[in-house]
Amino acid sequence: GEDLTNDTKVLTPLYMFDMTGNLTYDWNFTSEPQEALEGLRVPQNRGKMLGGSSGINYMQFVFASRADLDDWEVLGNTGWNYESMAPYYRKFENFQGARPEQEALGINSFVNENVHGHAGPINASFSPGNTPIQNAWPPTIANLGLAPNGDPRDGVSLGGYNNPMTMTRGTSKRSFSGNSYWKPFASRPNLHTVTGAVVNNIIFSSDRTGDLVATGLNFTANNQSFIANASREVIISGGTMKSPQMLELSGIGDANLLESFGIETLIDNPNVGENLQDHPQCGVPFVALDDEVTFDDVYDPEQRDYWNRLYQENGTGLLAGGVSQTAQLSWHQILLPDQQSRPEELVAKYYNGSADGLRPGVKLQLDLTAKKLVDPNEQAVQTGASAGGGEPVDGQEFKSAFVGGFVTHAFSRGWIHIQSADPNDDPKFDPRYLSHPLDYEVLADLQFFNARAGATKPLSDHLKGNGTIYGEPYTSINETSVRQLINRGFITGWHVVGSVPMMPRDMGGVLDTRLKVYGTRNVRVVDASIVPLHVRGNTVSLTYAIAEKGADIIKEDMGMGTMNGNVTGPGGGPPEGFTGAAAMVSSSANWVLLMGMVWVAMFVLV
Repeated sequence: GEDLTNDTKVLTPLYMFDMTGNLTYDWNFTSEPQEALEGLRVPQNRGKMLGGSSGINYMQFVFASRADLDDWEVLGNTGWNYESMAPYYRKFENFQGARPEQEALGINSFVNENVHGHAGPINASFSPGNTPIQNAWPPTIANLGLAPNGDPRDGVSLGGYNNPMTMTRGTSKRSFSGNSYWKPFASRPNLHTVTGAVVNNIIFSSDRTGDLVATGLNFTANNQSFIANASREVIISGGTMKSPQMLELSGIGDANLLESFGIETLIDNPNVGENLQDHPQCGVPFVALDDEVTFDDVYDPEQRDYWNRLYQENGTGLLAGGVSQTAQLSWHQILLPDQQSRPEELVAKYYNGSADGLRPGVKLQLDLTAKKLVDPNEQAVQTGASAGGGEPVDGQEFKSAFVGGFVTHAFSRGWIHIQSADPNDDPKFDPRYLSHPLDYEVLADLQFFNARAGATKPLSDHLKGNGTIYGEPYTSINETSVRQLINRGFITGWHVVGSVPMMPRDMGGVLDTRLKVYGTRNVRVVDASIVPLHVRGNTVSLTYAIAEKGADIIKEDMGMGTMNGNVTGPGGGPPEGFTGAAAMVSSSANWVLLMGMVWVAMFVLV
């Protein structure tokens, strides 16, 4: 990946659709054929730039629940819970709220300023590019009796609302880790960034007594091989898709797999690359009225100049839009009154609490997940309305709209592993989407709810047939068509986590609570791969919080600061220029940041 912090497509919210599948911006991984989806191969788009996937994501700013994070501690991760993570959520966030004209519309009526951060590097504000279809979402959800009962940022509240996005109020430009964390520190003399690099493997000391000691790593850049020496630590931040690959290429993983590719096994841990989790997603397509303003209009050659000019002049219009409506709902909330017993009945039918056939530690994960599914006050799904979804397909003669979303606490578990000893080869991965029947049942119930939402005023006023005419080839939403809809329209939630889980080793873990790889003295992983059990909402906020907490853990272990989101310098105050986790580039350490096939970062303390 390269430095794309000034790239127009990266900075302009609606161009997120243009970057998907474009190899300039996207690694564009593709899954193994999915058995539960009639062999469908599901793309997994990942950001190919400084800032990783925060540079191509859909910019939704949604948060984990209190129960989600407390469950991490139940899984054996002492000190990782909602209360310990809350300071780090506030630390990275600069909540800027709504523009005055948006406040007049009540777009932020649910907001509780006290639960947000206001001085962090990542800006969060409300999109000024909502279409009429999107503006109809909150009152539609309210008409279904599902208005928000608080600010979901508090970790408890549920309901439908206009969610903030990771954009700067005023300019409406994307705020992401590339331009908000890395760029302000890029010129520091003790931070050295190498882009377009391929990390081959971690180098360990030849002394193999006790825990392994990393002394550096091999990498390739501009067709030349280099060694970066490390006197302190190697920190992997390759994300869920790449961090397990780096460990396996370095001899840490399942011995049978490593030896099949001629890689010497240094630490036999078959948990590496397992526990892969995601949010399975699908939506109901509708046909918008002919005169509706939708995202389709941006791709009309006669209109594109207008929307570009409007965005450049004042940061408004369709190009400032995106996925800015959501509803965080329990399973019970999406069901009809005579269906309220379904969660309990189906959980009892499909999950008996047995550990048979499960990897170590997974039973406790599923016990916790089952508890959430049957709790009417815990989220099971996230859904929302969208006025189009990128460039219309060839031959499309109608304006599109969608109500779609994902299952937030899936039972299915997948894997990701190397397929050769060549670091240039993408890893193979099988998320095993919908392999557990409960995931299908919840996702199917969500599609019935999405159809009802589309036929509810005022959203239905913007759709043909008052929300009863669907995108081809669907003429109705029933048990048969929902199965077809899911098989054809299934997509990832782009929220893969868990492939290098932080858990006790005998429960399936790879990392301890200090984020160190078991069996090593100085190799850590700090990214979304550490997540032991998935959470509700979009993962960008979770990943920033993990990074901030991880930065404090590292600084504390190096005697450089304090915990709980506060950092102290030699004089007791914050070090000069400190804002957020990027200040790991402290004056007492040199850092090398390698950008390439390890697509977020690999730090080497030298």
